[in-house]
Amino acid sequence: MLPRMETRGQPTRPGPESPATSEEWIIDVDARTFEKTILERSLSVPVVVDFWATWCGPCKTLGPELEKRARAGKGRFLLAKVDIDRNAELAQAFRVQSVPTVLAILQGRLIDGFQGAIPPAELDQFLDRIAPAGPPRTRHDALVERARAIAEDGQLEQAIGLLRELLRDAPEHLDARLSLVELLLDAKKAREARLVLEKATDATAAPERVKALRTRIEFAEAAGDVSQLEEHVRSAPGDLAARIELGKAYVAAKEHARGLDQLLEVVRRDSGELRDQAKKAMLEVFAILGLEDKVANEYRFKLSLELFS
Repeated sequence: MLPRMETRGQPTRPGPESPATSEEWIIDVDARTFEKTILERSLSVPVVVDFWATWCGPCKTLGPELEKRARAGKGRFLLAKVDIDRNAELAQAFRVQSVPTVLAILQGRLIDGFQGAIPPAELDQFLDRIAPAGPPRTRHDALVERARAIAEDGQLEQAIGLLRELLRDAPEHLDARLSLVELLLDAKKAREARLVLEKATDATAAPERVKALRTRIEFAEAAGDVSQLEEHVRSAPGDLAARIELGKAYVAAKEHARGLDQLLEVVRRDSGELRDQAKKAMLEVFAILGLEDKVANEYRFKLSLELFS
C-alpha cells in the first residue's frame, strides 16, 4: 500500500504554467505540477492517474480507452497522464514497477488501482467503483467526504466544525446535516444531534437514514451508565428490564454485538412484555445498522431462530 497523501485548500484547475492539454478532463502532469494539480483537484473529483510510456504497447491500448471515458464522463473523473520517462521521480514515489499502472486518488488519498491493460468491461467496473455515475458532485459534497475522512482519522471535533461551517453556507444540504448528526452522536452529544436533525428541511429524501438516526438519538438519550448497569446485571442476572437497559446502553456506545446479545437473552428468557420490548429494540438496532451489516445479519438469524423455533 502506498503512503497516504494529504493536501489542503480549494480545488484548482491547472494554471497556464501547467502542461495541460486542451481537454478539460484530460491533463498531463509532472513532478512540478502534481501536488497542486492532482492532489487539490482530488478534493472535489476522483483523479485517475495513468502512468505510461511511449515504448509501452499495452499503454497504446489502455490510454485511448481511458481518454474516451474521461471525455464521455464530462467531469465524472479527471484523467492525469504521467510519462514515466520524463517523470522518473513520480514513478519512483508511487512505486510504479511496470506500465501501464493506473491509480485512483480521492480526497488526497490513494483509493484503488491496477497494473497492465485490462479489458473494457473490467475498466468500466474499476471506474464504477471509484467514480460512480450519477449527478455531478458539488464542492459541498466534497467537503462532506472530507469531513468523514477527517473523522475516520480520529479528528472528530475538527470534522464536526467543518460540517457546521458547511451548513452555515448551505443549510439545506441534507447529507451534510445527517453526517453532522452521526458525528455528534459519535461524540456523545445526543442533545445537539437532535437539534441538528430537527432542522432538516427535506428529511423525506432519505427516510431510512433519518429514521435510523432518530432511533440512535433515542438510544443515546436513554442510555444509562454502562459500568453501573453491568454490575447490576452481574449481581441480578434475572432482572431482564436491566438487561434491556444495558443492551441499549451498549448500542448507544456503538458496541452493537454486546447490546444485541443482551437483548437476545431477554427474548430467550421471557415470554411476555419484556420479550416484546427486547424484540422491538433489536429490530430498531437492525434498522440503525442497515441490511448489509454483518453483526445485524448474524443477530437477525439468531432472533429468527428464537421466534420461529
